Amino acid sequence: MIINADDFGYSKSVNRAIADCFGKGLINRTTIMVNMPLAAEAAEIAKSEGFFDKVGLHINLTEGKALSRECALSDLCDDRGYFKGVFHVPFFARLYLPSNVRNAIYAETEAQIKKFIDMGFTLRHADSHNYTHSYMSVYSQVKKLLQKYGFTSVRISRNVSSEGFKLPFMVYKALFNFVLRHLKVNNRRVETTGYFCSVQDYMACSNPDVIKHDLELMTHPDYVDGVLIDNTLPVPHPFVTKEWINENHLHMEDVSGKKLKLFVGFIQVHIGGAMTSLVNFLNALDTDKYDVDVMFLENTDDRCGIKDEIHILPQGRLHQKFSIINIARKVTSVSYLWASVLDWYYKKIKHNKRRAVQIMSKQGCRYSRRVSKSYDVAIAYEFNWCLNYVMRYVRANRKILWHHLEYDKSGMDFSVDKKALDQADALVFVSEDCRESYVSKHPEHGDKSYFIPNLLSSNYVRSKGNEEVTLPFECNEKTLTMVTVARISFEHKGLDRAVSAFAKLKDDGLLANVRWLIIGKGRDMQALENMIKELGLSEYIYPIGVRENPIPYLKKCDVFLLPSRHEGKPMVITESFIMGLVPVVTAYTSAREQIRDRVDGIVLDNDDLALYEGLKELLNNPAILDSLKDNISNTDYGNEKQIALFDELIEEIM
Repeated sequence: MIINADDFGYSKSVNRAIADCFGKGLINRTTIMVNMPLAAEAAEIAKSEGFFDKVGLHINLTEGKALSRECALSDLCDDRGYFKGVFHVPFFARLYLPSNVRNAIYAETEAQIKKFIDMGFTLRHADSHNYTHSYMSVYSQVKKLLQKYGFTSVRISRNVSSEGFKLPFMVYKALFNFVLRHLKVNNRRVETTGYFCSVQDYMACSNPDVIKHDLELMTHPDYVDGVLIDNTLPVPHPFVTKEWINENHLHMEDVSGKKLKLFVGFIQVHIGGAMTSLVNFLNALDTDKYDVDVMFLENTDDRCGIKDEIHILPQGRLHQKFSIINIARKVTSVSYLWASVLDWYYKKIKHNKRRAVQIMSKQGCRYSRRVSKSYDVAIAYEFNWCLNYVMRYVRANRKILWHHLEYDKSGMDFSVDKKALDQADALVFVSEDCRESYVSKHPEHGDKSYFIPNLLSSNYVRSKGNEEVTLPFECNEKTLTMVTVARISFEHKGLDRAVSAFAKLKDDGLLANVRWLIIGKGRDMQALENMIKELGLSEYIYPIGVRENPIPYLKKCDVFLLPSRHEGKPMVITESFIMGLVPVVTAYTSAREQIRDRVDGIVLDNDDLALYEGLKELLNNPAILDSLKDNISNTDYGNEKQIALFDELIEEIM
């Protein structure tokens, strides 16, 4: 959101009010009337009070004295060269003005732009007094100058009103905003907001999309009898407060260019390592350096621990799955219908759900919300929808794709994502081993592949472990408690082979004092429960489904068991370290990078027999855990300071 203060330079009281609003954090941009007598004073105030780089141009064709001789002698001005301020009132004037008036507008606008630049201002944003730039007759001249002098953002025509718009004005405004949003400067579209209105319009509006979309609020700060007011017509009213801004969850964008604008795309809030990684990554970012927007395909009302300085955009999903409009759009789309055929083929015939998801995610992006602003860097923090949305629909100077898994072993088809991977400016891997594995298969991407570990704060994890929970079984000091937090997917997490190993251990008479807690959900949940029952393991293995916060359960256990067939670099291992558990894992690609075998954990060969034999050795000699626990307790596994690696990456690719 942008809260702009119009009319900077209009008077001493306006100048002081605008400066005070910046000091209180109530506005983040202003636009100056360079032809007004107090413009020079305004510039000095902006320099001395630190908001000089947040000042744009308020093109003025209706008030004060013209700067250009051609305009001063035209019908726009009186005999003294002062604007009459009436040319824009007839509706017809929005569409047509005589050529001599258009020439005068061009000359005056150019004179004001030149003065704006000569005064040293760097924010190439323009709007206008009395909205005159939004008249097609005026815009036809102004747009040439915006292109000539490199303006990068422009105010749209006011499209929200507390009183509503009559149909002709509604159509006109929609047409103008469509034309403006397609204006290109230096081969890039100018930046605009989705909505523009006054604070009064916003407060009276019943359209929820206004609240959930990027918008500009117009204000006119001034002091009247020592009281700060918003002098926006028709009725002056008290200026907004910081509390009002916070209550309405309005995030003010950095418009000065000091901060890099980051976009981060993620699939949805869920329980899992990637989500934990995202929260810690966002919280580690320096918000004095980055202005961050996050878009989930599906939002929740919970920020999930993401700090307030990070802006969560409206969710990407716009449609209801079974709505008539949604169905109609898809059944009339040849590409969607073909993708649906391929989706069925790979799921039912090839039994390759990963590739099916890859194919359909490209289609899903077509029906997702668009962001109107441009970014310095856009990050797809997961694959599928995130990757396709960032690469195809987000405007950014640089694009980064984040790998949380071992790509080729995960079942994903490289050919489906090849174009996006080729075009990305950087590929980030959370494991050095996974990065090396990927580069060995795709050496053409070696120069843009980087290792940045999943970030995790020890304090953050321990704070989540303070909740009181009860285990679903009785245990005593002799009980060895194991826990697994994972998606219930046999193909990925290997829980089926661990259950089979437990069946053998039961036959060996080694399970009397062993309990295994499984937390998670997934497509193989029913198969897991059936397997446990059929093998007579119900008193030893306890699948309890998903838990919003599984950390307190870790706190009550001894061993974290992860029998995965393949992994990237699971966050839950680091979480288990922080909570004092000993991880016992099969050798996924990054296992020995993440765990010091027989020092702070146990890494078993990645096959069924090695899993059984490793667990058997542990149960025959549980005392081997003691030295491992001591080593864990003497190690700090938090690594949030490694956000510096991300900062270095940004500096390199920018």
